Amino acid sequence: MENQIAVLKSSRTSRYLRIAPILFFLYVVNFLDRVNLSYGIDAGMFKDIGAPASSASLIAGIASALFFVAYAIPQVFTTLQINNVGIRKIFAGAFTAWGIITILTGFVQNVPEMYALRFILGLAEAPFYSGVMFFMGIWFAKSERGLANGYFNAAIPVAGIFGGLIAGGIFTAYGNDPGWRYLFIFEGILALVSVVILWFTINDFPEDAKWLKDDQKKALESELAKEEADKPIKSSWKEALIERDVLLLVLVYFLGVTGLYGYTIWLPSIISSFAHVSAATSSFLSDIPYVVAAIALIFILRYSDKKGNRKRLTAAVFFVAAGGLALSAFLISNVVVSFIFFTISAIGIFSFLPVFWNIPQESLKRESSAASIGLINGIGNLGGVVGPILVGGLESYTHSFVSGVYAMAFFVLVAGIAVLIVRNSR
Repeated sequence: MENQIAVLKSSRTSRYLRIAPILFFLYVVNFLDRVNLSYGIDAGMFKDIGAPASSASLIAGIASALFFVAYAIPQVFTTLQINNVGIRKIFAGAFTAWGIITILTGFVQNVPEMYALRFILGLAEAPFYSGVMFFMGIWFAKSERGLANGYFNAAIPVAGIFGGLIAGGIFTAYGNDPGWRYLFIFEGILALVSVVILWFTINDFPEDAKWLKDDQKKALESELAKEEADKPIKSSWKEALIERDVLLLVLVYFLGVTGLYGYTIWLPSIISSFAHVSAATSSFLSDIPYVVAAIALIFILRYSDKKGNRKRLTAAVFFVAAGGLALSAFLISNVVVSFIFFTISAIGIFSFLPVFWNIPQESLKRESSAASIGLINGIGNLGGVVGPILVGGLESYTHSFVSGVYAMAFFVLVAGIAVLIVRNSR
């Protein structure tokens, strides 16, 4: 037993170095393609393609939401296919599709075309996140998974940093229009380049990896089998889909994602509205919450792996997000103080993902985890429908983002309370 643990540890560094950087890079590209719309909205892209000024925010929210409607449709089925076919082929097809779609977005001329492309983009991106969560579960033991998930999910704030710099630079050089068009074209090309990179760097399963020794493969397989036997949730994936904890995790993820995408899609526009600055300036200022969140995430992940209390830590980061958002809206009369609290809320908004995903990975059996994770990710991501429409709709109705910020605070507060009710996790 001690020898097996030693062998497992001997492969840990090589597994981290071989897997984490490429998944991190792919997620940066994925998140750039997902939220580049936020910078385009602030640059006036919907007015440029014919949306009335009075309802442009609501129309933009609907465009963002259509992505997540489509994203939810194939979740369970694509994740099961990853278990059968492997991640490399499915991801190569997905990245190719969404790269082409993102490039085409740079050429849209009207709102219906934008709606259609956002919907198709959601279908194309559907396999990625839940596929990676399943992939992590077969490459890393429970004790290693928190750090691996953390490195992967740190791509969100890092993508935000790069996204703000890229958008700000393009808008400064080319103006808002055609700047927002060049933004989509550039990031679509980046997705196509990623196909080549992932094809030559990813192994579908540990048994396929030539860089792992046979005893290292056996040690990992043995450790995962032991964890599998200790998991309390039923083995049938059909039963898992109606398991109480799975449904609770769907709710928690839905509420968290509502806050996440309400925040990310409207971040540049909220900054422009509160501070009265240009689209280029707000793009650069958008980097500040992402930088703070990225730094905080390092310490949160270390604490998570050290203490292992995923449930309480997930609740805590939700409460930080709720407090920061509520205080930001309440103190809107002082722009600097409001922005400080808005930035603090980013710590919770962007930190919940890596901590949260340890809960289903550690409590669901492998044969049920593929479908259950697909369900959590697919249905939970419908929060991406609610968040952008809610914030955009409230802005169109009240001509202010304050009520939308309060709404996001409420959703993440309830998420923090709900996660504490999950039973089969510490």
